[in-house]
Amino acid sequence: MNCIETLIEEKIKKIDSTADLRGADRKMLQLACQDFTNYIRFTSKSAFNLCSEEKLLEFSKNKPFELEMFLAVWTSMWVRKWQQRVKLFFGERTKNGQNKNFSNIAKTESNWQTLECKQELIDIAKFTLINNGEICGTQNLAENAIKTELSKSENLNILDKAQALTFMKNVMRRAHEIAKTTGPLMFVEVSKAYYNQ
Repeated sequence: MNCIETLIEEKIKKIDSTADLRGADRKMLQLACQDFTNYIRFTSKSAFNLCSEEKLLEFSKNKPFELEMFLAVWTSMWVRKWQQRVKLFFGERTKNGQNKNFSNIAKTESNWQTLECKQELIDIAKFTLINNGEICGTQNLAENAIKTELSKSENLNILDKAQALTFMKNVMRRAHEIAKTTGPLMFVEVSKAYYNQ
């Protein structure tokens, strides 16, 4: 566990003392750290300098108070977003409860696996999400935006510049819509084993 992860863990524990971040709620901490890295990468003036762990560690040694204060504010915003965006559900999902787009997105999995500029599109979607105030689950939401647009784009030829630009514009529009949506966007199934601990 690096020092940034430790600091984020401390900040989350101050906000929600019931969170078991080293146990059952470990995924929450992992998502917070991933989102923090994305946030720093896409909002820093020297984006590719601060996104490396070494630069963050150097910054934490040189300016610990500034990092501490920044993380306190960022973590409180992130936890608020987590509470808005993540919904826990118990038991098994029924077919009636599934989103109708879920089957379309599942069909695009082969296109997703072979998409040539996948990482660039993910970065564009993450930047759009963060730029529009969405800081929780940026990786998952970015991938979902791309998969949703892939499910709508039959016979997409990403090598054709016009099609690629149109597709990218649609992904950015979808990410913007996601960021402006209110309510839960990520659903987490809680197993019965969680209560047996």
